[in-house]
Amino acid sequence: MENNFTVVQSAALSLIQSDLSFLYTVIKKINPEESNYIPSLLPYMGVIVDGTEDWIKAYNNSKKNKINAPVFNQSEQMYYEKMRDSIKMWQKGYDEVYESLKEAYEESDRYFSGLCKPIAKQLKLYDIYGVDRVNGVICGNTILCYVYNPLYSFDGNNGEYIKSMAEIGGKYIVLFDAANEYPTDTSLKFDTFDYGGFQKSPVGNDFSDKFVLFSILSQINFLLYGVEQWIKEEIPTKMRFLYLLYYALLEAIPQINQKLGTTFRMDRKWKSKEFRNAMAHYKLGVALREEELVVDDKLFGLTQKFFDEPYMEVKKAIASELLGFSKQIARYLQVDRK
Repeated sequence: MENNFTVVQSAALSLIQSDLSFLYTVIKKINPEESNYIPSLLPYMGVIVDGTEDWIKAYNNSKKNKINAPVFNQSEQMYYEKMRDSIKMWQKGYDEVYESLKEAYEESDRYFSGLCKPIAKQLKLYDIYGVDRVNGVICGNTILCYVYNPLYSFDGNNGEYIKSMAEIGGKYIVLFDAANEYPTDTSLKFDTFDYGGFQKSPVGNDFSDKFVLFSILSQINFLLYGVEQWIKEEIPTKMRFLYLLYYALLEAIPQINQKLGTTFRMDRKWKSKEFRNAMAHYKLGVALREEELVVDDKLFGLTQKFFDEPYMEVKKAIASELLGFSKQIARYLQVDRK
């Protein structure tokens, strides 16, 4: 692209390019037949692709020299709005999340029980859901994937439609010159495992609040292992994902404690609506004036602006809070964090 971008716009473009390169790395290195990594990534993929499309439209609406790039058609608009909305999952209220996961769990139970013989169905000798693992650490489950994805199906019959919805992301990767692979930790093994029937789930085979907490544990692990450890290079994408989950869970924890009588906590020191919005969008100009920009910083001075702390200090703190919360959940469930 050859446009006369301001310094702040160039910084935003750098963040977009970084995130799109992460998506490119996923496309090149994740085998969808071995893992449900991509369905687990969908809320964050929605943030990246929808955010990029939104940034392009905002730029073109304000400039004479337009960026020649595709924008969403009606189907893509609806698809990405629903997918992006899942990033706010835990901000919707614990009871609403509980019901969404319960509905998905029961749908999964109905589907897989319908595939087996009557005697096996009666004795419940069938798998109910699957989990994704990174070196044995549970980093996602098919129930969450169902809730994340506007068209996720347990029988996997909508792959072509999902593929068509992802095409615009591929076009953005080319447009922003983001077809670059980040180095990854090749010692990490991605696989799946099924629970139900003979293989009892760590939280039981009946849906309950324990499964909801188990799903939170899975989401945290996905970022800490499937993104943080897997991508060897320090990229701002890591902070963006970690912070969005941290911020959303801060909203959920008091409701969880009230319902379950627990004392879960994370330090709210790092809660900032303005910083959260900056992590969810690429409109740096809303958050930073040009004189506040730190050009050699991963987030161009955003952590300095909102927390008066350097990028890595805030990043480590957020990761530590999520790790600590995951340990609290594991102790409550009396399960190994794996």
